[in-house]
Amino acid sequence: MAELNPSVLSSALEPFPVAVRTLDALHMATMNYFRSKGDELTLASYDNRLNDAARALDIPLYGF
Repeated sequence: MAELNPSVLSSALEPFPVAVRTLDALHMATMNYFRSKGDELTLASYDNRLNDAARALDIPLYGF
């Protein structure tokens, strides 16, 4: 669980390198927040649009 703090929420409102849906923006902004704190994260998703956004932000994808 992650708190949607003001930093994450404002980041989710900023444009992303690729078009994302609202919930995807919250996921990406949350992952970027934790990465900025030094956490290593990998995204596991079957959603192509979300995977494209992760690639554009250099977030590693878990290989299925």
